[in-house]
Amino acid sequence: MKIGLNLKFFNGFGSLLGGMAIRLVKFFPVYVIIFIAYGDKFLPSPLNQWSYNTRTTINSVLVGSFNEDVLQNNKYNNKKSDEIIKQIENK
Repeated sequence: MKIGLNLKFFNGFGSLLGGMAIRLVKFFPVYVIIFIAYGDKFLPSPLNQWSYNTRTTINSVLVGSFNEDVLQNNKYNNKKSDEIIKQIENK
C-alpha cells in the first residue's frame, strides 16, 4: 500500500513540476528582457552586475554598428569634405 501512495504522490508532483516548467519556458523571453533592462536595479550583487554588463555590451554593439566615421563619402554624406573645410578654416 505504501508503494502505491508514494507513486501517486510522485505522479502529482511531476505534473506540478511539468506545468511550472512549461510556464517558465513560455515566458522566458519576457524574463530575459526584464533581466537585461531592469535587473541591476533589484537583483542581488552578482546578478545585477551581469545584467548591467549585458546591457552595456548590447548598447556598445548597436552603437558601434552605426559609427559615423565608417560611412563612405557620397552625395548625402559630405563628412570628409566638412573635415577638410574645418582644417582650412582653422589655419
